[in-house]
Amino acid sequence: MNIRPEKSVIKTYHKLSKLPLGSVTARGWLKDQLLRSKDGMGGHLDELEPAMIATPHINYSGFDHLPFMEGTPDPTFVAGWSGEISGTYWTGLVQLAFTLNDKELIDKATRWVEGVLAHQEADGYLGSYSPDTDRMADYNPWASMWCYRALLAYHEATGRQDVLDAVYRGCLWFCDNWKDHKTDYAGSTIIEAMVITYAYTGDERLIAFCGNWLAWLEENSRWQNKVSQYLSPSLPYSSMHAVAYGECVKHPALVYCVTGKECLLNASVNGLKKALKRVVHATGGPSSSSEFLSPTGGANEVEYCNFATYNHSYSWMAIATGQAGWGDEMERCLFNGAQGSRKKDERAIAYFAAPNQLWSTRESSLYAEEGDYGAYSPCYHVACCPAQSVRIIPEFIRSMALTDEKQELYLLCYGPAEVSSSNLSFTMDTLYPFRDTITLHVHHADAASLHLRIPAWCKNPSVTVNGLAAALISDDSGFARLDADLAENDEVILTFPMEVTISRIDDSAACAKFPMVIERGPLVYAFPIPVEWKKYPGRPITPLPEDWSWFEAFPAMDWRDPLVRRNSCWHKAIDEHLDPQLIRVVEHETTGYVWEEPPVTLEVPLYKAPYAYMLYTPRPQEAWESPLEIEGEAEMCTLVPHGCTNLRVTYLPRAAK
Repeated sequence: MNIRPEKSVIKTYHKLSKLPLGSVTARGWLKDQLLRSKDGMGGHLDELEPAMIATPHINYSGFDHLPFMEGTPDPTFVAGWSGEISGTYWTGLVQLAFTLNDKELIDKATRWVEGVLAHQEADGYLGSYSPDTDRMADYNPWASMWCYRALLAYHEATGRQDVLDAVYRGCLWFCDNWKDHKTDYAGSTIIEAMVITYAYTGDERLIAFCGNWLAWLEENSRWQNKVSQYLSPSLPYSSMHAVAYGECVKHPALVYCVTGKECLLNASVNGLKKALKRVVHATGGPSSSSEFLSPTGGANEVEYCNFATYNHSYSWMAIATGQAGWGDEMERCLFNGAQGSRKKDERAIAYFAAPNQLWSTRESSLYAEEGDYGAYSPCYHVACCPAQSVRIIPEFIRSMALTDEKQELYLLCYGPAEVSSSNLSFTMDTLYPFRDTITLHVHHADAASLHLRIPAWCKNPSVTVNGLAAALISDDSGFARLDADLAENDEVILTFPMEVTISRIDDSAACAKFPMVIERGPLVYAFPIPVEWKKYPGRPITPLPEDWSWFEAFPAMDWRDPLVRRNSCWHKAIDEHLDPQLIRVVEHETTGYVWEEPPVTLEVPLYKAPYAYMLYTPRPQEAWESPLEIEGEAEMCTLVPHGCTNLRVTYLPRAAK
């Protein structure tokens, strides 16, 4: 989502804005992934669960049963759940369509938009709750918010005023009907659509509604979503659904964008920074065991929704603050955890996955073993995570390039893409994050300035323009301005040298094993476990077509033999004092899809640790003790980027030496 200054009719206070949807399009491996998404869940999720995903905002449809429930579900419950999941999918599909510039997908998105507009009620109500449901339910604005996100993205890409008008009328319905009614869990997420619509209309009712909701939460909320709580230093574990926290924490900053109240911006900044410190894994996803905020640890899982949710909030914080560091968090999240929980053909994701994932089966989840949530599925009966997986890649791509009020361009994140703005257009060709070099080919430049995020991990960035060294003029935002007058056909080469680092994970609140993690640039590395995929029918609401399936991922070995398991490849430990200089970086010729055939690996000396893990449990595990007893001398082992795995050990146990 976005607030475009050229469309705003009020004074705004955010430092940067995204370019309109469609201004940044995918190239290289990013395009490869989006094309796989089109052929996978991105292009077909609505067909797999048509009643729950395709049409709830068009004809009030929804699921008619759930595999784990008896009897007919409550219509209000169905309206909220189906509306959320449907709107989430279409939010992703709209962005996927325009980020690929794919006519077939754009036509599909347009048909959905037309259906939604035709379904809007005479009094302005726009959502998934039919007149015979309880429209005061908490999930009504939550589900509507997802529909509005999709519509606002479509409006941004096409400029269609009737789409913005429909969202405006929908927001006013809530202003009128929820004026004296608020809820304390998910409903406040409609603040995002309210703020954007306020910027474009100047209707004070919208921002007053947002301010009233924040004030109401301060006095009434049972959750960690109060401004005062965001400003406080504490963030108790188990205090809130991790996804809800990630959604709600940005709301004060959004209101700041149109009011200038610094205390609100500070609340969101502090709220996210303490989450980064306490719950976010080195792989970029917040630990959300049993879906709630939880401490980091090798076996502590991430609910997939969180990757998309937190990446979205990080992008909003970059917009509000103008600080480049939020781009580091976006890259960490997308390149590592979000990729490591996706089947590489884009036809299934893991609802729950951990940094140390030894199995991914219907029973492997340590905290949600009853719902097949450890297995890989294209569409669980709780389909929020598959729907969220559709939006994260295109949403990341459209956040790569930002502009300020002078229309100067800022590169927040890096990857192969094409960027088109009013002052500057170029292609960005690179194998980043697997390589440290990024080449920009300038197509158009009109007295344009280019600002580059200098990654926090990079000590000696450099840049050339047409082969000649150019200066980078840094400021306190983490961006550096390229000191060059760019012109058509210029070639700009950015180099961000990547060093290998080894650090200790603070898992003291979980199990205090203090494992080690190896990183190079924006990538976290893992010991890969070879995978044997086994299909099974799963428990979808609607039977899947013949060419779709649920999957379990087993180690490709005779795992039933305890001696084989004890001597398995992943029973390893690392010298916690290992000199990173002893790790060898190996770059490989790129011959296939990067997340299947990694362009870079690390050769790392590791010890055999035969008693690292229990023999019979199929669930994510921690070593019982640390440091671990080892055998023999260290041997060189190959580690790959975490995102190139589905089964792995990423938090390496320490060796007793």
